[in-house]
Amino acid sequence: MPVWNELLMTRAVPPDADRGICDCISPTRIAALLGAAMLFAAVPRPAPAADGLEATPPQAGLRDAALSAADPPPPDWGATDMFAAWQDSVAQARASQPAWSSPLVTTTGLLEQRLRFDVSRQHAGNGADSTALDGGRGLDLIVNETTEIQIGAAPYSIRSGVPGAGGGRTGAIPPLGGFGDWPFLRVEERLFSSPASDGNYVITALLQIQAPSGIERLTNDAWQYLPTLAFGKGWGAFDIQGTLGAVIPASRAYVIGYQVQTNMALQYQAGELFWPELEVNWTYYANGQRGGLNQVYLVPGVVVGRFILPNGMKFTFGVGYQAAITPTYIPKPQTPAFNHAWLFTTRLNF
Repeated sequence: MPVWNELLMTRAVPPDADRGICDCISPTRIAALLGAAMLFAAVPRPAPAADGLEATPPQAGLRDAALSAADPPPPDWGATDMFAAWQDSVAQARASQPAWSSPLVTTTGLLEQRLRFDVSRQHAGNGADSTALDGGRGLDLIVNETTEIQIGAAPYSIRSGVPGAGGGRTGAIPPLGGFGDWPFLRVEERLFSSPASDGNYVITALLQIQAPSGIERLTNDAWQYLPTLAFGKGWGAFDIQGTLGAVIPASRAYVIGYQVQTNMALQYQAGELFWPELEVNWTYYANGQRGGLNQVYLVPGVVVGRFILPNGMKFTFGVGYQAAITPTYIPKPQTPAFNHAWLFTTRLNF
């Protein structure tokens, strides 16, 4: 901030006509001289050179710089220490588990810190094609050495229509676009784990909550809870990762049905970056409109990464083909949900 110096102004006193002298010792003039002397004394002076001459001219703003240097740094209220402790906990969580890549579909039991965005291009048995954006992925954060939370993104679907057959357009399906039900929160607690140097395994408990926030044609109109047990075991460059879970609707179970979901991924690390895999995704409907039915998909694919980026970030991508192997297409209720799909995934670890 600039410092404004107030100039002391004195009114000149005319010479005394009778005495022929000026009022040189008036109180106003004395005050002005004292003020000027005080200001002069307050100006910092450079050190004299060896020969008694000033080595450098006075520097404007030197006083302000000295005052700024003396000011204490602004408080960060412990934010720096908290961030450092969190980063240490993230590093410890990663160091105490295997270094596998997450499969395309199967939820990994590993704790991850990343942004993930997936896209799938699905073809259903009724002829409709759908593009599903994100699929409920989102932001994964490691909050301590054994716990991760996921803030999910609402999935968005774009579905083509089916014109139907005959003059009455039998079987016609109108196109649509909109958000599906939102799996907004998932909490993971890693129960047991060991890095590749000492056991190479992981066991994790998960709970995901899904809100009925989708548009009319894409919602189940019920809150759903998805408790899951994730596990994995590695042998050198080969690993198996799997999940065993359930879908428990809070209401409308007579339509949605209680479901048992099992996923298994067999992976092999080829070189530093390539992870070819084969997955099996199985769903059993215990009741509801699909009661007694099974839905099984086979997924060959490959995950590539992690590529090292600046600032400690790493990038991974993958592609796979998901094909239904059972049941044979049932139009109503539509089972399987789609006949086949191309899967694409991107992950940015940090």
